[in-house]
Amino acid sequence: MEDLNVLKRYRLDEIALIVARTTPYIPNFSKVNQPLITAEKLKWLSLGEDIHRLSKLDSAIDQWKWAKVPAKTIVFEKNSLDGANKHIFQCENVAYIAHDVVAIIPNESIILSDYLYYFFSWYQPNTDWRQLHHILIDIPSLEMQTNIVKLLKTSQQLLKNKKSLLTAVEELPLHIGNIAQQTEQHTRQLNDGFDQLQMYYNYTLHKIFTGELFRLNNTS
Repeated sequence: MEDLNVLKRYRLDEIALIVARTTPYIPNFSKVNQPLITAEKLKWLSLGEDIHRLSKLDSAIDQWKWAKVPAKTIVFEKNSLDGANKHIFQCENVAYIAHDVVAIIPNESIILSDYLYYFFSWYQPNTDWRQLHHILIDIPSLEMQTNIVKLLKTSQQLLKNKKSLLTAVEELPLHIGNIAQQTEQHTRQLNDGFDQLQMYYNYTLHKIFTGELFRLNNTS
């Protein structure tokens, strides 16, 4: 029986295709009508902007400055891989990338796109994009990856709902009288709860991608 806690180490270029250059001409280019992801637009995509609102490819764009990438590709800006300037986007459908972004196309027989997305959300490359292929990743079984992704997605979804939940609580006095004090107290408690969830989320990412989670499980 397979041990779900066993990790296998790979270089990034062993488990994914790194696309950061041009692609050959595609016939009927002017009829592609697919979103074009540029470094400028990547920030808005990483913050939840609808990809279908981006500019579309047309015949006026230099065919040597874009590349076609499949669904589940992970995209980030070439020149902003670390710190607060790092913006990451995961394509749900086929898209086209400009020359100023880099795409990672995972081999999902080894690593799930979602798992790799969370890895890069956590990882600080501290390197030029041309050296991405040297990155080492310790990867658990696909079953364990699936379980981890479910946990992280649940936490992330709760964090995304923070603003709307706080607004709903703060507006309760507008609909129900004499509860202003209780509302203020509940708002503080909600804020504290979200702060703790964010800390837990960051802690969990660290434990997973440093391998500590698996080492703990193997010694228990």
